This record gives sequence, structure tokens and C-alpha cells, in this order.
Amino acid sequence: MAILNPLQDASPDSSSAPDSAAAAALPAQPAMESIQHREQESHAPGLGAQLLGRLVWFIFFAGPAIVFLIALTLTPNPHGHGTHTQLGLPPCGFFVVTGLPCPGCGLTTCFSYMVRGDVVGAATANPFGVMLWLVSAGAMILGAVGLVRGLPVIDTLDRLQADKWAILLSVASLTVWGVKVLTLLLGL
Repeated sequence: MAILNPLQDASPDSSSAPDSAAAAALPAQPAMESIQHREQESHAPGLGAQLLGRLVWFIFFAGPAIVFLIALTLTPNPHGHGTHTQLGLPPCGFFVVTGLPCPGCGLTTCFSYMVRGDVVGAATANPFGVMLWLVSAGAMILGAVGLVRGLPVIDTLDRLQADKWAILLSVASLTVWGVKVLTLLLGL
């Protein structure tokens, strides 16, 4: 009585199983390519996904563009903050209560200086704002390119490591704010 190998089938001609398995693998490759092709087609974005992607790119473009246009209409406050009150907004509540600037204090003033090309005035108002303005300008350009070319949003943002940029911006904002507060508290 022969002992059957569990990897071989129990057919009477099991001695040729390895050869038939190798032969069976050859025609399976084109079938596998066909399956992969169908999977790629199924991952192709449909019309709804394409429209949503273009909407996201439009927002990437339009958001900063609107902010830049508004900044052009404002006169930068020479104190380095408070420019936003020209829009009918109240003064910064954090500043009013504590006498210290919040992390966003001076951003509107900074952007108003940046759209006029005054980098020194912008950096004086809020050094982080210069970096944020540059990233916003980059987002506006990326939005325009993504909108025109129909780039996949998530894949593009992953390739550009947008998550790391967001972390960098957050750390920069808090660092600049910390330095401003320490400078004011120490009277420097």
C-alpha cells in the first residue's frame, strides 16, 4: 500500500502530479494578468469620484485665492496685529483677556504684507505667517494643476507627504507663538 502525499492528488496517475502542476501554472499566468487588469479597472475612479476630486482641487485653489484677494483689500496694521478688525471681526479675545498674543495673532496682517511683497513687515507681524503664506500659495498652485489634470487627490497628497507638512506647520506655529510669548513676558 502506497502512502499518499497530501500535496499530490489521489488520482491513479499521481506520479505525474508535479509535472501537471507545473504545466497548469503556465496557463494560469495570463488568467492572473486578466484578473489584475480587471482589478485595476475596478479601481479607476468613476464619474462621481472624478467630480469630487476636481471639487477638492477647486477648494485647494479657491480657498487661498480668496484669502489673498481679501488680504489685498486690507491695510496692514502697523502694530503687527488687528488688521482683521477691518473685516468687522472683534479683536482677539485671547489678547484682550491675557494681554498676550494667540498663535494666530498677526496672521491677517502678515498676509496683507505678503500680498504686497513686504516680507519684512510680514515676518515682523508673525514669522510663522510667512511660512503659512508660502504653503498656501503652493496649495493654490497644486489645486490649479490638480483641477486641470484631474490628479487623484489622496495619491497626490500622499506623494507630497502632506501629513508631514501639516505637522511641520503645527510645530512651527506653536514654536513661533512660544517665542513671542516668552519675549513679551521677559520684556525683550
